[in-house]
Amino acid sequence: MPAIGTGLRDSTETMLEETEFLQSLRDLPVGFDVISTILAWAFSGIGCVIIMAALAYVAYRSSRSVRNVVRNLVVSVSPTAYVTGVKQVVERPRPSTSAGSSLLPGDPSFPSGHTAGAVMVATMGVLMTRGMKRRIRHAVVAIGILLVVVVGFSRLVLGLHFPTDVLTSLLVCPAISYALWYLFIDVGKRRRYR
Repeated sequence: MPAIGTGLRDSTETMLEETEFLQSLRDLPVGFDVISTILAWAFSGIGCVIIMAALAYVAYRSSRSVRNVVRNLVVSVSPTAYVTGVKQVVERPRPSTSAGSSLLPGDPSFPSGHTAGAVMVATMGVLMTRGMKRRIRHAVVAIGILLVVVVGFSRLVLGLHFPTDVLTSLLVCPAISYALWYLFIDVGKRRRYR
């Protein structure tokens, strides 16, 4: 991911095209800005900590397993930690459409931390439904996907991220969570067969 981010950072042509797209979103109705602002606060660093703490509490109350809750937290949070590190390595500047925004975070643009936060919350929600009826699990997955897409789009509406910042988090973060989950399951199976 750092190589992709560096390539995007150094491509003036790509940044200009993406900025044109962001400027076209300024024509959306005002309601999009209001919803996007609410999502910006909800999926900020502190907002995600509060949401994840609440989800962890609910997960513990329903499972009574600290081990499962910790595993689910690691699987959910790790991609966001990775994204935070990549931001510092790549240091892609924010788009010019973000100038003057009171919602502008102090970190670099690539990849989107808010989108990663939405993936984190969605992943935790999905992991909490293990053992529930298939219908419920499918509904939670659908809601999680919708949440991630809406939060990602809100970052574009506010002009705080390039589309490739959002798209990268949207694709890479679930892949990292899935790989970690598979690793935990594989290690668990190996322990049982010893």
